[in-house]
Amino acid sequence: MTNEQYCTAMTSDKKAIDNMLRVMDKYGDNKWWLADDVRRMCYFQLHEDSLLIEFEVLHKGTELLLGREVQTIEFRNLRSLFEEAKAKYKLE
Repeated sequence: MTNEQYCTAMTSDKKAIDNMLRVMDKYGDNKWWLADDVRRMCYFQLHEDSLLIEFEVLHKGTELLLGREVQTIEFRNLRSLFEEAKAKYKLE
């Protein structure tokens, strides 16, 4: 699946697609948004202000990654969640 195909499957909003593609370009061959490992997806998504995966996946995957319940309001402070994620997830 190409990045363009992925984006158009997620939304039909041209501005959103352009923004998603800009974010994706930063990662080169690391297409974490297509990963089978939801913890990996969420680890990288917490780096970004632009959502590349469905929020429900991010929410449940972040709970799995952090090993605790995560309140929706906590996503207002991605930096804090990411700092916690860094301690829980080691890149291979």
